[in-house]
Amino acid sequence: MKNNIDKKISEHIFSIYRKMKKNFDLMKKNELTMIQLHALIFIKENKNCQLTDLAKNFSITLPTANSLIEKLIKLNLISRKNDQKDRRIIHLFLTKKGENIINKLIKQRQTCFSSIINKLQEVEKNQLLKILEKINS
Repeated sequence: MKNNIDKKISEHIFSIYRKMKKNFDLMKKNELTMIQLHALIFIKENKNCQLTDLAKNFSITLPTANSLIEKLIKLNLISRKNDQKDRRIIHLFLTKKGENIINKLIKQRQTCFSSIINKLQEVEKNQLLKILEKINS
C-alpha cells in the first residue's frame, strides 16, 4: 500500500515538473540550461556573490562553477568585478540583460505555477505549503 502511495506522489510531482518545464520557452530561447537558470537566480538573490558561494550552494567543484560562470559571461548575463580591498576576491553580478531575462523567467514561472496551484482552495494551499516546508527542511 505504502509503495503505491509513494509511486502516485512521485508521478504527480514529475507531472507538475513537466508542465512547468514546458513553459520555459524563454529559457530555451536564450539557450539556458536549468543549472544556468538557477545560478542566475542565486546571483540575483545573493548580492556580492562569489564563485565559492556558487560552488558551495550547488555542491559543485570550483572548476565546474568557473565553467558555468564563463558560459554566463559569454552570454552577457553576468559580469565579474574584483573586490576593491582584496583583488583576489571576485564578485558576480547580473548584467542588465541578465536581470531582464531572469525577471521575465521568474514571472513566467510564477504565472505557470499559479495556473497549477489555483485549483486549490486557500486552506489546501496552506496545507501544501506546510507539507513542502517539512519536506524541504
